[in-house]
Amino acid sequence: MNRFLERLDQGQTLLWDGGMGSLLIAAGLKPGECPEAWNLDRPDAVRAIHRDYYAAGACAVLTNTFGANAARLGDTHSRHGVAEVNQAGVRLAREACPEGGLVAGDMGPSGRFLEPAGEETEEALEELFLEQARALVEAGVDLICLETFSDLHEIQVALRAVRRAGPVPVVASMTFRATARGCFSLMGDPLRDCLAALRAAGAAAVGANCTLSGQAFLDLAREIRAAGPGPVFLEPNAGEPERTPEGIRYPMGPEPFAQAIQEALHFPQAIVGGCCGTTPAHIAALSRRLSR
Repeated sequence: MNRFLERLDQGQTLLWDGGMGSLLIAAGLKPGECPEAWNLDRPDAVRAIHRDYYAAGACAVLTNTFGANAARLGDTHSRHGVAEVNQAGVRLAREACPEGGLVAGDMGPSGRFLEPAGEETEEALEELFLEQARALVEAGVDLICLETFSDLHEIQVALRAVRRAGPVPVVASMTFRATARGCFSLMGDPLRDCLAALRAAGAAAVGANCTLSGQAFLDLAREIRAAGPGPVFLEPNAGEPERTPEGIRYPMGPEPFAQAIQEALHFPQAIVGGCCGTTPAHIAALSRRLSR
């Protein structure tokens, strides 16, 4: 049995890592620079971030491959190809991984819009995602995580592509906005419909990441519980981003962040971690709470 599915089936809460982009910026990533290219250009920095998250208590880390599809690499004028960026991302995570740790291949949205909102066809996007998924699977990930999707249709296409790439479990996560009528994707799909569709498509765990934090995140977690049984994925931001003279700041410190996650955890099977603005200190604080 797959190691990730085995641990998920044991009914324990699995602790994953936190943000990658903000830590790369702190290490010198410049505006407009391709974060995923650092897998080849600055591998020591990426590997060190993975090591810090494992040391903080994470049992799994996401590879630095969120935007490593052909469309987004092209947008940043990366001189590296899809296969080499993704395979290097997996290698760096493996080199940092302790015995028993897991490596999740990270895949984000294409950066394109499907017809009729945009010009991309479903078939073209599926091939785009398939190229990245195959590189991750061939490099030996334990699972693939589709995260931060705002369009149910697009993540369904991505999920179909991953299932074509190989027999690896898939975690599928979308980003939602809070309204007076509940949580909806940015494209207007109700949370309940999104989670049901992703489970039906074969996702091993479904949930939400990014966008929401604080009380809005707790409301989101309650709505996910009401949507039905099954493993869930929760990775909120460290508060609402604030623009400062020094750059974007996320105000929620490690302990308040960990407390919010703990308050939301009423699931038999859950994967938790952090998204934008979270650091190894946030994951360490959450690890301490989970181990009590």
